Amino acid sequence: MLDFLNYLQDQSVLLPEQLKAVRSRMQRTGLSPEQTVLELQLIPEAQLYAHLAAFHDLSLCDLNHQQPSPAALAKVPGRLATRFQCVPITLHHGTLLLAFTHVPPQTTLDQLQLLLGTRLHVALCRPSQFEQWQRQNFGIAADNVQQLRQQRRNSIQAKAPDALSVEITGDTSEASIIRVVNEILDQAIAAQATDVHLEPFRDTLRIRFRIDGMLREVPTPQGLSDLTEAIISRIKVMAQVDIAEKRLPHDGRIRLLRHGVPCNLRVSLLPTRFGETLCLRLLDTSNILLQTSELGLSQHQLEQLHRIVAQPNGLILVTGPTGSGKTTTLYSVLAHLRDQRPELKIITVEDPVEYEMPGLTQIQTHAEIGLTFAVALRSILRHDPDIILIGEIRDRETAEIAIQSALTGHLVFSTLHTNDSVGAVSRLINMGIESDLIAASLSCVIAQRLVRRLCSECSEQTTIDDLTIDDQAELTAILQRSGLPSTDLPIRKAHPGGCTQCGHTGYHGRIAIYEFLQASEELEDLICGHAPVSELRHAALRDGLRSFREDGWLKVAAGITSAEEINRVTLPPK
Repeated sequence: MLDFLNYLQDQSVLLPEQLKAVRSRMQRTGLSPEQTVLELQLIPEAQLYAHLAAFHDLSLCDLNHQQPSPAALAKVPGRLATRFQCVPITLHHGTLLLAFTHVPPQTTLDQLQLLLGTRLHVALCRPSQFEQWQRQNFGIAADNVQQLRQQRRNSIQAKAPDALSVEITGDTSEASIIRVVNEILDQAIAAQATDVHLEPFRDTLRIRFRIDGMLREVPTPQGLSDLTEAIISRIKVMAQVDIAEKRLPHDGRIRLLRHGVPCNLRVSLLPTRFGETLCLRLLDTSNILLQTSELGLSQHQLEQLHRIVAQPNGLILVTGPTGSGKTTTLYSVLAHLRDQRPELKIITVEDPVEYEMPGLTQIQTHAEIGLTFAVALRSILRHDPDIILIGEIRDRETAEIAIQSALTGHLVFSTLHTNDSVGAVSRLINMGIESDLIAASLSCVIAQRLVRRLCSECSEQTTIDDLTIDDQAELTAILQRSGLPSTDLPIRKAHPGGCTQCGHTGYHGRIAIYEFLQASEELEDLICGHAPVSELRHAALRDGLRSFREDGWLKVAAGITSAEEINRVTLPPK
């Protein structure tokens, strides 16, 4: 009788040598043919399951578009769906349609029919879609949490009636906690989250992922709050943090290799009323080293940036709030300088060194032993650098050394937390830096924000007439100043409800909007004269400064983002 693997070979899907490798692996592992083919990554999952359904004459359910009916969901308990790897689709005239991730044997169907008390009709579904459906309906790591709760119940029954507490112990429990934590991290990485928040409350543990700058709550299974301390302790062990100390804040780092992809995690713990709350910052090394042409700059802005960083000396600041992409911009610029001018020596001082860049000398500060930004900078100048990157200007001493370095022939890059580009000047003055030193050293301030990109799969075409009256007037004025037509614009908007690719938000990915404040003679005179911020901004606008909103509206006109995003991220003009 023709088996499934021979069928795949007859359909010219598998080559003879691939078929031999699959059979050899099946003998060693005991996996099914479809599991083995997927593990060896010989065929895409969608193609494989289309052939599997055709071979067994079964229908293939697409769980992204075919939602289970409430009646079918009520018929099958979650534990049975997890145990048998099936999704209840419809219940019609006493017959239940079940979509399995595999072709079930008759004994399984007989057992399920007896447990559910109804006739069954079998279909197939893809394993990846089943896992997504399971997380949405039963919560992340539901099967492992269920296993740990069962172990807890068994432990309670085994203890004396007056036992006050129950500890989850044993190799099996520890392995299950590890699997729970791994599944949380895997899901965060797969969702391209930048942060993971674990927030304990009286009776719940809330898990939220920050995706595209917005926090999204992750469904969690019942009873996960009972495992809060075990989950936090596991992450503490991974971050090499004292698990016994729960009264003080902690910081640590984790280096991961998940499915062959390296990922660094920055761990921060805070004691709260209901336990320790945890924030994990995911630092994806594959997304940090962008080319300057991939930063979302217009052609004019890109040329402007390349002219600025080609200067032999001066202070260049990148400003914005936490998580606005400052590090990505700086690393992209340094990579551009390293590749274009290999004769330069580049030294960085960071806290911490989040990403390793070949060709750069990177220094990690250690304030606990006295190695601060200021101390490191004094020694750096003796190593004859051409370019210096200071992770962040936090105090007057660091700012003074950075400015002195810029005035003595070095090109200095750093970051500063301000609301806009002009605010960097007043921020330095508030630190106690003399205004004439700021005017003499400051070459450019690049302020940035991140806005969400419209989903390429589900965004909808719209027109300028669909905008509010105020937004129409502002966009039209900006287009006129830029010399662009205000008709036939490719303006788009988010689709209500989104799609599976964008997590039903209408947005997928982010892009930066910028302000480039370049020092001019007029601006230097105003800084030396202690002019107010409003006067500095008016002078910068006369010199051609493109504001956040102007840059954002031009991206709206290009169909990259939406008017709602620009109004969410930036303030309307006064």
